[in-house]
This record gives sequence, C-alpha cells and structure tokens, in this order.
Amino acid sequence: MSGPTTLPQISVVIACVNGLPSIAECLDALRKQQGDVAAEIIVVNCCQDGTADLIRRKYPDVRLLHLAERLGIPELRAMGMAQARGEIIAITEDHCLAAEDWFREILKAHELGYPAVGGAVENASVSRLVDWAVYLCEYSPLMRPIPSGEVGGIAGNNAAYRREVLTALDESLKKNYWEFFIHEEMKKGGVKFFSVPTMVVFHKKSFSFLYFLSQRFHYSRSFAAMRKTRVSLARRFCYLASSPLLPLLMIWRMGQQVFHKKRHQKEFVLSLPLLAMFMVSYAFGEFWGYLAGPGESLSKVE
Repeated sequence: MSGPTTLPQISVVIACVNGLPSIAECLDALRKQQGDVAAEIIVVNCCQDGTADLIRRKYPDVRLLHLAERLGIPELRAMGMAQARGEIIAITEDHCLAAEDWFREILKAHELGYPAVGGAVENASVSRLVDWAVYLCEYSPLMRPIPSGEVGGIAGNNAAYRREVLTALDESLKKNYWEFFIHEEMKKGGVKFFSVPTMVVFHKKSFSFLYFLSQRFHYSRSFAAMRKTRVSLARRFCYLASSPLLPLLMIWRMGQQVFHKKRHQKEFVLSLPLLAMFMVSYAFGEFWGYLAGPGESLSKVE
C-alpha cells in the first residue's frame, strides 16, 4: 500500500453496499497482492452493520468514506473516484475477490496504451444452484475464456481506467448512470477498451431466490429508466414493446456463452427454471422502468 505522501500507481474504488462479511474478504484479497505496487484502497460505505468500525480497526490503511444514508452504487463510486490520487483508477465490488496478481495485470495492460482495461469474472460461490444461476445470469459473458485484445466493452466490477478518461466525463453521468452508459459516452470520445483474460476477480456472494428476484427487478428498472432519458420517444416505445421478449433472448445468449466456452453446461441446464424466473423479473423491471421511471430502485441494487 502507498503511504500518505506517496502517489499511488493504482487507486482501487469499492462501493460498499453489502457490508460484512463480504467487504472484509474483499480487502483481505487486496492485501495479498503480489509485487511491489503502490496502491491505495478507497471504500465508500453506506452500511450500518459495523462495517465502518471494522475497517477502521482492522484495515487502518484503507481510506474510508462512511455515509449515514443509502445511496446508489454509481454515486458511491463517483465519490470514491473524486478522492482517488492514482493515475490508474480501478473499480471492483465489495463481493469480489481479486486474484493475487490483479495489480500487476492492471499495470501490464495499461503499458499497452489503452485507457480502459477490464478482465474476467469467475464464480466463487459454487455450492448452491441458486448462486450458480445468479452467476450465469450476471457474468456468463465475463467467465473465462474471454477475448484478449480490443473489445466493445468491459466489466463494471473488474475495470481500470486512466484518470483522464474519468475526469473528462460529466459528474452527473458518473453519479447517476450504470457503467454501460459511462462506457458508451467514453466510446463517443474515442476511448478504446482492452480485454485482459489474466485480470481476474472472483464473484463471491450467496443469494436467496426471492432476494435475487428483487435484485433483477430493481437493476433492470433502474437501467431502463436511465436509458429512457437518453433515447428518442420512438426508441423508448420499441424497448417498452419488446421487453416481454427479453427472457427468451437473454437465456439464449447465456446458453450461447456457456456452450461456446464449454464451461458450466451442467449448472446452466440445472438452473434453467431459476434463470427463467429471474429473467421474467428482469423483463418486468425494464417494462416498468420505461413506463414509470426508476422509483427507488437504484438505491436498492446490491
């Protein structure tokens, strides 16, 4: 870790909305990074479960921003980015465990000259079918193998950017929109994205069926509400009308990823009933977001 007067090579920003024990495992993984990399860890926390006290006591080198109110993940990340001192700003989540060479892989990738790099997301919650369904639902495009080279987009929870590409963005975009929209704005400015298969984080979180059903709804409702502010009325109507087709389309895309990569086919087949229900919830969330806006959904996504 870098000292208070040493500028870090990497600033890691973590929006903490899951609290304990996830954030402790995340920080423990960052403590195990290989190589002599000067890094700072910034945790923007809105959990009221003792997370802040634990971080102050057990991880005194972490820069903690503790909030008394629940904010959406994009706003928490934007607050962390504003505090970052490194030339490279890496984004991960409190339920992700970075591989031990994560810092080194980020630095190696940025030496190639790309201002935005991203890697793979693997599953570390492997004992329950519902957790496999969650992983495949969210991360099947990001499970290894992933491409090596220039790509159209990168993961939101395993990404590292040159400071200048983030500072060039409007603050309201960073605070109020998911990374999909941030990446779209970067591409308009000519930013190229680079995929690094060896830059890996492990998703580790257990879900109940009803909890993730609600998470799919809130994420998709917030996503649709964001998109509707950036497209024409005609395009918005097309998205609204086509939302009932989303479950079949998205399950088809998941299946393509799984069978093309020849990994986790058994888990995919067994979890199809769960995936179908999750995708129905997702489709309903999109429909409602286009129709009625975000409501409180953004602040409920974890």
